[in-house]
Amino acid sequence: PSNLEFRGRDLKECEHFISTVNKYARAEGKLRDDQWIADLVAVSMAGDAMLWWSALDAETQGSWRLLQKAMLLRYRLQFAGSSGAEAETFVHWVRQRALDVGKFNDPHWPAELASGCFVGSALRWYTSLDSGIRRDWDSLQQAIFRQYGQNVAEDPSSSPS
Repeated sequence: PSNLEFRGRDLKECEHFISTVNKYARAEGKLRDDQWIADLVAVSMAGDAMLWWSALDAETQGSWRLLQKAMLLRYRLQFAGSSGAEAETFVHWVRQRALDVGKFNDPHWPAELASGCFVGSALRWYTSLDSGIRRDWDSLQQAIFRQYGQNVAEDPSSSPS
């Protein structure tokens, strides 16, 4: 479609773009045509996303399957530390990504994934942490909840009767 554009603003835009591309490819009977979809996506990149795309290797640029993976790694959930609920959503998102790629038991992979997601005051807080905490997911998620989880409503089912 002529109005298909991806600027690389955030994860929500990325997810919406991927969904739109897949629906369009299905409607055109091209859902299994990896290269055709990659070519469609190439001409849909704009702004920061176009700069990011142009730096990718040719194999990734030419494969929708590889591009989707690269996009979802690049355009991550951002964590600003605005609430306990945001902290829970963020920790859950990182844990889910680790499960999805078989890295749940690797304490370094989720910590590395999370490291690129902090913004604003949460980024300043994150960079002030000891490097051992920043590199270990178990320690990092505990630190996130200590810092940002104070206003999360207690689950009534977990309270002692």
